[in-house]
Amino acid sequence: MKKNPTGRALRATLLALAIPASILGILSLPLRPAPPEGPPRVAAAAAGRGPLRAGAAAREIDLGRDPLIAGFPHLTYAAAGVRDPVTARALVLEEPGCTVAIASVEILLVPPGLEREVRARLADLPLDGLLLGATHTHAGPGGFWDELVAERTATGPYRPAARARIADAIAAAIRAARAAAGPATLAVARGADPTLVWNRDGGARDGRILALRLSRPGGEPVAELVVVASHPTLLGGANRLISGDWVGRFLAASRGGVRLLLQGALGDQSPLGPPSPPGRALETYAAALERDVAALPSSPAAAAPALRFAEVEVDLPAVSPGAVPPLLRPAARTLLGGVLPATARVAALRLGDALLLAVPGEPVEEVGRGWCDAAGPGAAVVGLAGGYLGYVETPGAFLDGRGEAVRSYYGPGLAPRLGAGLLAAVRAADGPPGN
Repeated sequence: MKKNPTGRALRATLLALAIPASILGILSLPLRPAPPEGPPRVAAAAAGRGPLRAGAAAREIDLGRDPLIAGFPHLTYAAAGVRDPVTARALVLEEPGCTVAIASVEILLVPPGLEREVRARLADLPLDGLLLGATHTHAGPGGFWDELVAERTATGPYRPAARARIADAIAAAIRAARAAAGPATLAVARGADPTLVWNRDGGARDGRILALRLSRPGGEPVAELVVVASHPTLLGGANRLISGDWVGRFLAASRGGVRLLLQGALGDQSPLGPPSPPGRALETYAAALERDVAALPSSPAAAAPALRFAEVEVDLPAVSPGAVPPLLRPAARTLLGGVLPATARVAALRLGDALLLAVPGEPVEEVGRGWCDAAGPGAAVVGLAGGYLGYVETPGAFLDGRGEAVRSYYGPGLAPRLGAGLLAAVRAADGPPGN
């Protein structure tokens, strides 16, 4: 009997399709239990009762031999050299009952492993709170994230020594800042310059600027902590020289003691600024922000401002990557559910009439504005602090596939969960009414 080659080819094709379809079907089964949905849990809380003491310090990050560069996907992450040094900068604030350390590090982000190493190095210090934030430079040192996908797409092959050197610099800066602590006053300054940024998704520009100025009672500057939302991406993906991008230039230009910068709700905020001469984009942008910050009017200096801190743990929603088609998200949840964290911590730090809302991700402007409105007067979001959960988009934009949904890992429930945690942190920091 003559065989039918067409029938053989059809059976082979059906078999080839059946195998991946079967695998996808298995992965789409609810193999992982649904994540918990418990209420936010207070992990730490402390309240100071003046007078204020403050100290600040900066330490250059040792890059070692043949450093890697992080920020954009590369075939090889080898850096071609160093454009300018990158640093870890720290500010320690103390009042009886509360000691908080804030670090601003010229790296892409703060993965959990790096924060654990920093905390281990500071285990002997009596800290009630640690706010560890990345400036988010896309030209910083790499090799510090022990996570397969991140190694391939953002930070390069994991090198324990690279992570250790960054942790050493952060811990050394915090220790030096604490050793330098002395009587201090706080002045708060606020303003906005929407011309500094553009919203790459077509939404509102942020441009809000918060500056916390610490000085000695006689007027000598100690530190200036600036919060602004703008991606440090002016050097672009073709750059292979390690740099803090525009943030590094802004930090180095400080005339008010040690300057720190923390990113705000920068998820959809890209740098714009004034036109610059060829090769001077970093300097031009930093100078524009410097002029804005210098022009901000300060509140009267306070010797015993409110200093309160609280950290809250929240359960995260199920993994649901926006870059994956909806039909494939159950399978992605099965594959990534054990890789991405199931819980996260958010924090609230009240300093004078300023209230910092710290989250481990990149919230978009609309999300950040909603959180600030809910938290009350003086609130400002600090993104990329103490971990990394990806982008935080509004629930509606995620469901519609708009904005930064493609860069989101946890679906439409992430912003509400983090927002509930922030409100719980604010309540824990402030304590009972009248406290």
